[in-house]
Amino acid sequence: MRSVAVTAAVVLAGVLGLAACGGSTEGVEQNVRTADRGAAPDGKTDAPLANTDPCSLLKPSDVPELSQKSGAAPKTVGRWCQGSGYGVIISEVDLKGYFGMFKNPSVKPIPDIAGYPAGTIENTDPGTRTCAVILAVTTHELVTVAVDTCEIGRKAATAIAGRIPR
Repeated sequence: MRSVAVTAAVVLAGVLGLAACGGSTEGVEQNVRTADRGAAPDGKTDAPLANTDPCSLLKPSDVPELSQKSGAAPKTVGRWCQGSGYGVIISEVDLKGYFGMFKNPSVKPIPDIAGYPAGTIENTDPGTRTCAVILAVTTHELVTVAVDTCEIGRKAATAIAGRIPR
């Protein structure tokens, strides 16, 4: 199996690169209302994952299809978690980055996952097949999980969504 760490790093670079991109906001306003859960009266912020260890969001046992052969514990490096056969990244973006992520032609919108707008980026090149599933936690925080296939990615993203503080 090739290194998901490389894939996750490429996805992270793409997410961060999109944060600097402009983009039309037309047709995305509903996703913003859904994704931006920050509301002052209830004390929530628009960054519920600010102090979250990305490795706490996904456990290999959540998705049996994830490679569990190595027995090595996932490692956290900043806002990135590298597990055996998967990577999880928490990204902070501005509104341009948010809109750029969901308007980017390489991102395929998929149905919301647990109420969070979602999309996939799939690499189907022979020998390097990977999929990244992106969840818009808010308009300022994205969580990306990189795995081998989008089917496994959606399962992993569903498990992650269940651990996001509301």
